[in-house]
Amino acid sequence: KKIFDCPDELMELTMAVNTHALFYTTKAFVPAMLEANHGHVVTIASMAGKVGVSGLVDYCASKHGAMGFHESLAAELATLGKQGVKTTVVCPYYIDTGMFDGVQTKSPTLLPVLQPAYVVDCIMEAVLTDKELIAMPRFGYIVMFFGGFLPSNVLAFLSDCLGANNMMDRFTGRVKKD
Repeated sequence: KKIFDCPDELMELTMAVNTHALFYTTKAFVPAMLEANHGHVVTIASMAGKVGVSGLVDYCASKHGAMGFHESLAAELATLGKQGVKTTVVCPYYIDTGMFDGVQTKSPTLLPVLQPAYVVDCIMEAVLTDKELIAMPRFGYIVMFFGGFLPSNVLAFLSDCLGANNMMDRFTGRVKKD
C-alpha cells in the first residue's frame, strides 16, 4: 500500500514480523550456537531491503531494517571470534507465494517472479557453501551494486525503466480465506 493508505496496524505488523522478530529469534537461538561454536544464521531480507519501491514503504523500511540488523549481527559475531557461527543474508525479488499476487514485473527476463522451490534451493546452497549474501535473481547483485553509489536521479530513471515504481499498481496481495 502507498504510505498514506497503509493503516498504522499494518505498518506495525510488518515491522514486527520482518524486523523485530529477528532480535527475538537471534536471542533465543544464537547463544547455543556460540557456545557450540557451530551454527548458521539466515536472515531473510529482500531486494526491497536495498532499493526503495513505490507502494511498499512499510515493507521496504522493514527489510532495510533486516539488512541493517544482519550486517550488525555479522559484525558482532566476528568480534566474538566464533568462526563456526556463519551468517547468510537472503535478498530475493518477489516470490510467488501469494503475498505479492497481482505484482507485474516489466522485465521478467531480468527480474522474474521467483518460484518458492528455487528460492529454497538457493538458500540451502548458500548455507552449505557459507555464502554471506545471496541475491535472486542474479541481476539483483547488479541492482545492489549500482544502488550503492549511483546518484538518486539516475536510480530513479533506472527504476522507471525497469517498471519498479508501477509494479504494485495491480497488487492484490494474498486473499484471506474464511
